[in-house]
Amino acid sequence: MKIFALNASPRKGKGNTERILQPFLEGAREAGAETEVVYLQGKKINPCLGCYKCWFESPGICVQKDDAAALIEQWRNADIVVYATPLYVFGMTAQLKLFLDRIIPEALPFIEVQDNYCSHPSRHEKKTRGMVLISNCGFHGLDNFKELVAHFRVIALHMEVDYLGALLRPEGEFLLYAEKLMPDAIQEVYTAAREAGRQLVKEGKIADDVLERVSRELLPLDQFVEGANTYFKQLIAKADRKDN
Repeated sequence: MKIFALNASPRKGKGNTERILQPFLEGAREAGAETEVVYLQGKKINPCLGCYKCWFESPGICVQKDDAAALIEQWRNADIVVYATPLYVFGMTAQLKLFLDRIIPEALPFIEVQDNYCSHPSRHEKKTRGMVLISNCGFHGLDNFKELVAHFRVIALHMEVDYLGALLRPEGEFLLYAEKLMPDAIQEVYTAAREAGRQLVKEGKIADDVLERVSRELLPLDQFVEGANTYFKQLIAKADRKDN
């Protein structure tokens, strides 16, 4: 099984999205999968021009010459694609949206109906069997991810692939500090992410209780808000001292 992960964090491998993505991929490799990660930050992916030349003048080929074509080929040839993005304005990052906008050459222009949704058929024989979403956000609570999850469920429907679950991590900015302040709790999160990768490869699905452990609450809401605001005040004061 080939698993292709797109990490769309602007921080690349130093962000909190990576803290969930890497244990997940470790678990998948332990179960026998071949994994590859691409960091979209720094890749040259131009916005879609909306010219539709990839449909009518050069079928399947975008007129823009950048990194998108090679990435799309890797994406197309994977069995499972992992979309890893921090939550920005309750959705995906610009880096990931740029990439997804550029996969239009993979579709044919014709319209078909699936479950009462209009869609475009794929230009190629489908190989990818499923997708997994990984996301973290700086807020407390899973409700922050509702729109992002809904978006990817619709994407999976139109791509005719299985939506295999989402590893969602609220309190994402707290992860680094939690490793020092509550190592047992945070280790449970990482262990669950690793188990999710193993389950996906071995069983073709991820159990709900494993996903719940990835998302487990680290602090009650009031403590989280108080701690976060205290930390932000410290950062502001530090910047003020530096300016003065």
